[in-house]
Amino acid sequence: MNANILYFQSGGPTSVINASFLGLVEEYRRQNIQGHVYVSRFGIDGLLQGKLEEIDIHNPPDILFRPGAYFGSARLRLDPDPQSDQALNVIKTLQDYAIDYVFPNGGNDSMDTAAKLSAYALFHHLPLRVVGIPKTIDNDLYGCDHTPGFGTAAKFVANATLSVAMDDATYKQGRVNIIETMGRDSGFLAASSILASLKGYAPDYIYVPEVPFVLQEFLDKCAKTYKEKGRCLVVVSEGIRDKNGELIATSSSREDVFGHRQVGGVSSFLASLVEKHGIKTRAIELSVLNRASCFLPCLRDIEEAKGAAAFALNSSIHGQSGCMVCILREERDEYAVRYQTRDIRDIANRVVYLPKHYINASGDNIDARYIAYCLPLIQGNATSLDENGLI
Repeated sequence: MNANILYFQSGGPTSVINASFLGLVEEYRRQNIQGHVYVSRFGIDGLLQGKLEEIDIHNPPDILFRPGAYFGSARLRLDPDPQSDQALNVIKTLQDYAIDYVFPNGGNDSMDTAAKLSAYALFHHLPLRVVGIPKTIDNDLYGCDHTPGFGTAAKFVANATLSVAMDDATYKQGRVNIIETMGRDSGFLAASSILASLKGYAPDYIYVPEVPFVLQEFLDKCAKTYKEKGRCLVVVSEGIRDKNGELIATSSSREDVFGHRQVGGVSSFLASLVEKHGIKTRAIELSVLNRASCFLPCLRDIEEAKGAAAFALNSSIHGQSGCMVCILREERDEYAVRYQTRDIRDIANRVVYLPKHYINASGDNIDARYIAYCLPLIQGNATSLDENGLI
């Protein structure tokens, strides 16, 4: 068959977003499709500017373990009006390059972009198929058991937690260590720190956005645990909020184009309050390393990122459009997944939260049942380092 396809990366990158592109190219070759593979640099910017870049599918870039979005990303919100200047620019570019299939690779907000591209095509009677490829370390895409990018990020958080705990165990009298993970709205990443309990270093407290955070209770618990144990290990999501839904700490009052405030800095804020009680404290903000930790590659995450992209191409070939690929877990003893598509309008701008049954009764830690959910997702080791020890 003949088909020209367009791929672009959108939103915050993950350590396996580039693996998704390679999975798409590998399936394109396997299907022996004749045509051209294009990318839009910096998200939809290339589409808007009328400039797409062709990729040599027989010599794709060596980006399997590369952090960041290799083709560039952006947080741009398309105008919903199919007759707007943005829409007309997009349609012209798609026509100029004779694009048949479009594959946006992103999360909740990126699927909003995908939904609008699909709507543009329908309005202008363009025979275009749009299938989204999932991606987010937050693990909060509707319709998915988990998302590409989360497994590697969870693996990093679990091992970072272990490393901090073991380091602190060096001393007879330790600290209150407060580790901050990403997670603006959902607590999946912070919850993954409970995997450290498998090595005997469970966090004393884990706080997630799904439970209202009470500052004085936190301070009292830290002081009590420190007095009893001589140390205290706390993990917090950057997006923890009080009973009124207000962020405990934020690095900016500004909002992005999708209405999200920039979060971060809660560990430093909390550490400053603990220190006022005369307790040695350290804030550890994992920040961008949550998503850029390609030096701890997760093979299962890479394989599923590729698998989701291959399924996206096959779905479009079989006539599907206006949908996103979802990863679902099979109900069997041995871990296995399957892929299916879901209407992209069900997913765009929608957030999935950490299920309450994974949070303990007091709301300050994670139930051990979460381990059975999360542990299979971090499986598989590889090296992403060269002979000099660098990525």
